[in-house]
Amino acid sequence: MERRVLKIGQISDTHIGENASPVQDIDVRKNFLTAYNSETMKGLDLLVISGDLADNATPGAYEFVAQVLKDCKVPVCVIPGNHDDLEVMEKYFDLKGKVHNGKCYYRYDIDGRSIFFLDSADGTVSSEQLTWLEQETAKVDGEVLLFLHHPPCHCDHKFMDLRYAMKNIDEVQATLLKIKNLKHIFVGHYHSEMLEHFGDKTVYVTPSTQMQIDPNISVFCLSSAAPGWRVIEWGENFLETKVYFSKTP
Repeated sequence: MERRVLKIGQISDTHIGENASPVQDIDVRKNFLTAYNSETMKGLDLLVISGDLADNATPGAYEFVAQVLKDCKVPVCVIPGNHDDLEVMEKYFDLKGKVHNGKCYYRYDIDGRSIFFLDSADGTVSSEQLTWLEQETAKVDGEVLLFLHHPPCHCDHKFMDLRYAMKNIDEVQATLLKIKNLKHIFVGHYHSEMLEHFGDKTVYVTPSTQMQIDPNISVFCLSSAAPGWRVIEWGENFLETKVYFSKTP
């Protein structure tokens, strides 16, 4: 029997502040809610929040996100980004069994399929995580998906590649290239919509709900304060994905 198509929503880089005050003159809470409540996010099977939930790892930020998500009708998978503090996150999100030696990485099975989550919050993916990923994906029959915060490749983003790229890209790519049942990798961090490839892997860079950064300039330049998010449809023999942006507030 053919498996049903899974609909997965991805929200990234919300950069929520401690309170309702604007962050860099942007109403980031409103932007997050715009994405979360979008008609395009109706009927999900899974919601992924892929890092940088908070702007400064403050409790009020996580409390706000957790309060919104408590009414979510579908499972939510969360991973930290470089602006997050995992110890603070653990107080507001159920990460039981998902944190190992100070890193948040895990496998999530849904409808007979497996999705993997890695922790790149310190700018690297640890060797321990890479070994685990290689071993765990080998146990899965069929295709798997991977989510992490940092792109495991350079993305021709002049600002982010220069300053905030993953630090051990070569090591991470070497492991990922060995995993034959992994073709699709979803990330955030770059505050842009981008599509990259290395080997047989496709990397989908999901924009931020906070703001977008101009990839064509090597200094920081805001290209938009409109939130963006991604919807993924994953079927037996296909994957389709689309990014949505709201109109500029």
